[in-house]
Amino acid sequence: MEIELKRIKKHELKKAYKMHRKGFMPTFLKYRDWFYNPVFQNYIKIKQYYNHENMFMYFIICDSIEVGQIWIYIKEDSGRLARLFVLKEHQNQGIATKAIKLAEEIFSDRQRWCLDTIKQEKNNCHLYEKSGYKQTGSEKIINKRMTIINYEKEIK
Repeated sequence: MEIELKRIKKHELKKAYKMHRKGFMPTFLKYRDWFYNPVFQNYIKIKQYYNHENMFMYFIICDSIEVGQIWIYIKEDSGRLARLFVLKEHQNQGIATKAIKLAEEIFSDRQRWCLDTIKQEKNNCHLYEKSGYKQTGSEKIINKRMTIINYEKEIK
């Protein structure tokens, strides 16, 4: 299985937007997070993210097939895994783990990485922890089903 990251090009943005909605819809259906879920960001908002100078949006490619996306937001000395999803039919194959590693290699000059995820999604938490991320202890309750937790990783 060959995994690579391919920067999303401007002419691919509508396709990326549709994939983005498909990727985050199961999370919305499970948690009903009306105001937090990325599925509700319209195409104009996605274009704004794309045009931001510090945002880098990639397709995750597995054996020549677009199976997900990873978005990286870069600050002075840190990187943020802003979005990461693998489509349901391609999950549990190690694709996200490899995508994180590739993203960290692309931005290897970053000393610190951070992200947030859903506390109740044990597979997500496991993914980030096995990739070297540690919980910061910061939590935000979104609704009775969902709490957002933060992770950080120091690169030495």
